[in-house]
Amino acid sequence: MRPQRPQSYRAEAILPRRSNLGEADRIVTLYTREYGKRRAVAKSVRRSKSRLAGHIELFTHVDVYLAVGTNLDVLTQATAIEIFPTMSNDLDRFAKASWAAEVVDRLTLVGEPDPELFALLLATIRLLASEDERRSIHLRQFELHALSRLGYRPHLESCVNCGGGLKEMVNQFSPGLGGVMCHGCDSDGAALTISPSAIKVMRWLESQEIGAAGRLNSNAALDAELERIHTACLNQVLGGMLRSASLLDRSRTHNAARPV
Repeated sequence: MRPQRPQSYRAEAILPRRSNLGEADRIVTLYTREYGKRRAVAKSVRRSKSRLAGHIELFTHVDVYLAVGTNLDVLTQATAIEIFPTMSNDLDRFAKASWAAEVVDRLTLVGEPDPELFALLLATIRLLASEDERRSIHLRQFELHALSRLGYRPHLESCVNCGGGLKEMVNQFSPGLGGVMCHGCDSDGAALTISPSAIKVMRWLESQEIGAAGRLNSNAALDAELERIHTACLNQVLGGMLRSASLLDRSRTHNAARPV
């Protein structure tokens, strides 16, 4: 049962998104443990003397108080529980955290609580902010868990088209059908090739707790294949590309240009 909110309420939240409003205010999207996604106005937060400003940076884990409004709630108080300073000075971390936060933002409705999805997003942000360099594979595991949690789990056990078994060979992944197609089924035109290794890794990632991805022995080719398949799956579910895709592209360009 959805919890009832009084005229003002307290929640534990993560900040996936924000935008400027007028000269000094901001509209913030809060993904809360107790009430799901909420949108609120943070008044005068862009002024130098604002007490809220340092507590509502993107991806911050925060304790908030809000007053219920007609269209948007009003953020009246915020206290940071956990901040992630590495996000602000590392484009790769920031881009990947933006991607994870946008997945949750776009796949959820306002006012639909999901404490497990909240915990998944928070755990993923912690991993991306950590010293662990396997950020791409952690993001892939997050995507599979989020899709599964929200009812879009890719079908990986058998052919999504004919129901037949999958042979140990290159098959196809159909974003439109939502899963792997066997080699014998005709391609739907948008299908991508998928290797036996990618299928095994995807099955393993979705069966393990978040964070376990760091134990995998992977390589650049497999990482790129998984990203290509997961992105196609998300684009199909969302009906378009994530805005954070351009940020990830910038991060890749930046990393490629860095001296070895």
